[in-house]
Amino acid sequence: MPPWYNDSDSPAPGPNPDAPAPEGPPSGPPDDVSLQPSRDQNQVINNNATPLAAPEVPVVDGSSKNWGGAKGAMTRVSNNTTGASFGKAGKKYVSSLGGSKSATRAASQGIRVGSRYASFLGSLSSLGFAETLHSFGLSDFIGKSIEETCLAIANVLAPVGSTNDEAIAREAMISTLDTLYTKMEDNNINALENMTSELVKETLIEYVSNYVFSKWMYELGSTIEKGNVSEQAAVELEGAVKDLIYAETTEQYRTVTIETNTLQDVSTSRIIENIFLTAYSLLEI
Repeated sequence: MPPWYNDSDSPAPGPNPDAPAPEGPPSGPPDDVSLQPSRDQNQVINNNATPLAAPEVPVVDGSSKNWGGAKGAMTRVSNNTTGASFGKAGKKYVSSLGGSKSATRAASQGIRVGSRYASFLGSLSSLGFAETLHSFGLSDFIGKSIEETCLAIANVLAPVGSTNDEAIAREAMISTLDTLYTKMEDNNINALENMTSELVKETLIEYVSNYVFSKWMYELGSTIEKGNVSEQAAVELEGAVKDLIYAETTEQYRTVTIETNTLQDVSTSRIIENIFLTAYSLLEI
């Protein structure tokens, strides 16, 4: 967790196979999975076409159905067993969720928080930092320390909840905000209002990558089987897996433009949903 984060009341996700499923039954396929980016065709998200109504993300059971295969694959990666790879582990995991489309539907909480984050970034671009804090009910934090402001933003975008998925989304959001802050010139939080469209795209992909990774590790019941490897090796392995998800998803979005000035319209949740679908699809290959 970043040094500015101090939230003793937040439920940290951890291995708990006996916990009740955080989501309800499936409600059908995603509204539109045809918006996935391709490497050989430029694509602009949020063009001037009449925006579609924001889809209600189906709430489904996001628990892995094939624990043995998915968990065993990651254990072999942590033990560096011959023939094991990140790719095989990811493929088994996504398969255990019923495929990339089912995995995306199961990430409904992550998509909701990601949509709020995208709207927040869009507001920064159009209204500026101070006015955005005001519009999100954070006027009291204008001029406050970086630590106080970052935590306040996290509390609005991903408040402390009572489910595992809420805790996973909050953890992903806090990690994403911390990374974004380190990219600001002179660590000036007011510089957030001057983010380029490329940086906005990067931070949205990072949030999705953080969520996908954290949920993957939670559902396998451990953080890459720390009991089988040293603590340092486990941390390095976790970083490698998270970086892989981010790098592959970023490459798929290399020619895609996300327009910052339209991130507050009703199609924002579809943008986030498509990034999730891309990330899970890459793990599935």
